[in-house]
Amino acid sequence: MENLYLQFLFVFFVSMVPFLEVFLTVPTAIIVFNFPPFVALIVAILGNAFSVFLFMFFGTEINKLFNKIYNKFRKSENTPKKINPRIKSTFDRFGAIGVCFLSSILFSSQIGAGAITTLGASRSQVFIWTNIGASAVAVVMAILSVVAEELVSALVNL
Repeated sequence: MENLYLQFLFVFFVSMVPFLEVFLTVPTAIIVFNFPPFVALIVAILGNAFSVFLFMFFGTEINKLFNKIYNKFRKSENTPKKINPRIKSTFDRFGAIGVCFLSSILFSSQIGAGAITTLGASRSQVFIWTNIGASAVAVVMAILSVVAEELVSALVNL
């Protein structure tokens, strides 16, 4: 039973890591840990949603802290960097909803949510649409994992 809790914690915390998120945790939970797909989805989506929340509300402060530490070691002061023009043009083209949804698919939901929040989008709207995008990716990964489970198990000899 203790091992099961560690597996839940692993899925929850790894789903908080940008770029790994549900891409790694959902297949791992379903194929390696033998979680039912619905349980794997819930744990991974909750972990990702928690990290999106942290990035949205504390991302700016965390970025300032890392810049301060980085500049201390470099012994020089750099002005804070402005938002990437590509992110700004994508935001202008697709709006907050489109960028939030697409960020989960294209790169990282946490980084996308943090960037869009700094552009002035509503935090609640960013949170909802980023999590809907991450949930869509999680469902696709769960379907692929269930369909490919036997093939992967045969290849890895699990």
